[in-house]
Amino acid sequence: MLINKSTVNNTQDIVSRQKIKRSRGFYILYKFLQFVVRSFFRIFYRVKIIGKENIPLNQKIILCCNHISYADPVIIDAFFPRPVFFMAKVEIFKIANFISNFLIFFNAFPVNREKFDRSSLRHSLEVLKNNEVLGIFPEGTRSPSGEVKEGQKGVGLIALLSGSNILPMAISGTNKIIQKPRKRLFFPQVKLIFGNLIITEEIIKKYGQKDAVDAIVIKTMEEIKKLYFKIS
Repeated sequence: MLINKSTVNNTQDIVSRQKIKRSRGFYILYKFLQFVVRSFFRIFYRVKIIGKENIPLNQKIILCCNHISYADPVIIDAFFPRPVFFMAKVEIFKIANFISNFLIFFNAFPVNREKFDRSSLRHSLEVLKNNEVLGIFPEGTRSPSGEVKEGQKGVGLIALLSGSNILPMAISGTNKIIQKPRKRLFFPQVKLIFGNLIITEEIIKKYGQKDAVDAIVIKTMEEIKKLYFKIS
């Protein structure tokens, strides 16, 4: 699906046309590009992966990570063993048609952070219904300093409605690839660490549905902070 700038004014227009089930040809191309990007970052950024054994390979999960650079989803996509459907702010889709179509091809979909975005919520639930991986940066924005901020309620709501568990992870080093005010590339080591699966059903049973959303968000951010501390 190709889009233009007039289309991205409405997240529903994009989300409604996106595919969750992809063709065999797509996965062949995806794996090839994943190999190319992964090789690049392994060579130049000496990427280190910790806790890969914690990644479920055949169940729906919500992948939650801290967010310190625009490069984060690219690197996660390159090294994660399954395709990730990332939720991204709608503003990115307005930068250029090429970028918008590139993001959509690789399963990203927009969310409007200025309001309750029902179309993005429905798409998130549909992704999980198909036993895929939904990627969310629960802080809702980048934190170039590396500080892990408070999480937004969206991840808790989606986990509650979908019955999905959460895989917490953290990334470090990507915020040092481009350092202001110097406009050149740096080559820090990038590290990714995956934690233990958060079983949301246990949280819901403990707190009840009314308070489970907040409890899930708090638990998720606690785990991300612990993981980030280990690699920062």
